[in-house]
Amino acid sequence: MTDAHADTPPDGPAASAAATPGPRIRWAAVVWGLTFAAVAAAGYAVASSAPATDTLTDALASAEPGAAIAVLLLMVGVLVMVGAIAGVLRAGQRALTRRRIHQTTPESSRQT
Repeated sequence: MTDAHADTPPDGPAASAAATPGPRIRWAAVVWGLTFAAVAAAGYAVASSAPATDTLTDALASAEPGAAIAVLLLMVGVLVMVGAIAGVLRAGQRALTRRRIHQTTPESSRQT
C-alpha cells in the first residue's frame, strides 16, 4: 500500500508552511548600496560645483603625509563599520527568524 500524501509531514501541511521562513533581506547589499549612493552623491556635489572642486584640489595639494595617513585610516574604519552594521542587521534577522520558527501556535485538543 502506498500513501497518497507521503510528501506531507506528519504534522500536516500547516506545520510545514509555518516552519518555512519567507524571503530574507540581503542586509549587506542594502547597507553597501546606501553607502555607495551616499559616496556618489557627495562626489557629484563636489564635481558639479567649481568652488568645491577648487577647494578639494587645494586641500589635496597641501596635504601632509600624517594627514593622508589619518584619512586613510579613517576610510578603513568606515569600511569596517559598514561591514559591522550589515553583520548586526543580519544577526538580528536570523534571531528573529529563529524566534518565529520556534513559536508554535496552540492547537486544539478536540478531535474532529
